[in-house]
Amino acid sequence: MSRTDGVIQDDDRLAPEEYRALRKAVGWPDPAVKDSDLARALQATWNVSARTSDGKLVGLARVLDDGALYASLWDVIVAPGHQRAGLGTQLFTRALKRVADRSLVALVGTADGAPIYTRAGFVPSDQRSTGMFRRK
Repeated sequence: MSRTDGVIQDDDRLAPEEYRALRKAVGWPDPAVKDSDLARALQATWNVSARTSDGKLVGLARVLDDGALYASLWDVIVAPGHQRAGLGTQLFTRALKRVADRSLVALVGTADGAPIYTRAGFVPSDQRSTGMFRRK
């Protein structure tokens, strides 16, 4: 793992407080849900994480997957101080490997992550699909 002496861990279980802390570290808004609801959401995803040797979460990618046809990637996040060293690419690659045989893999990305996603073959739309959103 780049810039830390820790490890990347597949199928990691995340605590709501550490997820919130990582989002805050990169300037993302806090999810407006109770910890119990957030815990259920985090349990529903397959997570690949990057942690320091003392267990601190410094990177994350989450996969929501039906196990056969469709999957979506969420929250590819790397804490400041660990960015720009390939860690996000490593997490993203592990997440993609998890869903390699799905018919469709979707993601919602930030502008900072767009180059990584484009290199992996993601496009904003194609002749059959257009991404659409409805926010609360």
